[in-house]
Amino acid sequence: MTLDALYSLFAPFYEPVFMRRAALALFLLSIAASGTGVLVVSRRMAFFPDAAGHTVFAGLALGLIFGLPPAPSILCFGVFIGLLIIWMVRHSNLASDTVIGLVFSGGVALGLALVSRFPEAQSSVTRFFLGDVLTLGDLEIALILGLAAVSILFYLFLYNRIMLACVAPHGTGGGSRADYLFGAFLSLVVVTAVQAVGVLLVSALLIAPAACGRMTARSGRGMFWTAFAVSLFSGQAGLALSYHPAVNTATGATVVFISIAVFGLLVLARKLRGLFRKPGPAEGA
Repeated sequence: MTLDALYSLFAPFYEPVFMRRAALALFLLSIAASGTGVLVVSRRMAFFPDAAGHTVFAGLALGLIFGLPPAPSILCFGVFIGLLIIWMVRHSNLASDTVIGLVFSGGVALGLALVSRFPEAQSSVTRFFLGDVLTLGDLEIALILGLAAVSILFYLFLYNRIMLACVAPHGTGGGSRADYLFGAFLSLVVVTAVQAVGVLLVSALLIAPAACGRMTARSGRGMFWTAFAVSLFSGQAGLALSYHPAVNTATGATVVFISIAVFGLLVLARKLRGLFRKPGPAEGA
């Protein structure tokens, strides 16, 4: 099936071609981000997407230094950072959030230092910083499609193992290899998603739907499908709402705002349900 055929699936809902591209991109990102976000939340690595996302600047600058295309440079450097974080967590006595904070600070400092020497990179940095899903071309869509395919394979073969490791970290074998694969995969998801929603919003794109699943579901499978549903709804609703003339807001920001609003509504509903729930015999005694 060609990309044009995939775009046509959204023809009943969106008329301009660039809107169909954006709708397909957000659908594919929902596949990649939802399950990945659940694993991030379960492993208490919520700052990992920020650390990996901000390495875009350094990867872009290094690509310019060595005369390499931007996209491969960014992807390779992002995966390297993900593997570095996992290695440091496993071989130091520091907590994961401390390691992520150190790498995050170092990545930002390196990126800013390198970009400051290359004025021609500043426009590209701005694009990655803010992101714009409406400007994605066929090449970017193909990359996101490949990411969704890799994500499905990752979920089939490694998702349950990594979820089990979150519950019983010392009770599974082959944990080291799975950890490194997870770090590389997570970085791949983050760096690819940055092109659509930007560095500022990529963390929320992963965390907010997963937080909804974590709060409402009672099983790993339930968390996954809840996160996917919230991510899918937020993506398509945010795209449609941002394009409406009466709203006319940035698409990435609108998508993330809706996902966070869904989380807020779920928290409110849970609170109200607790207030109006009748006390049991033990509570009323």
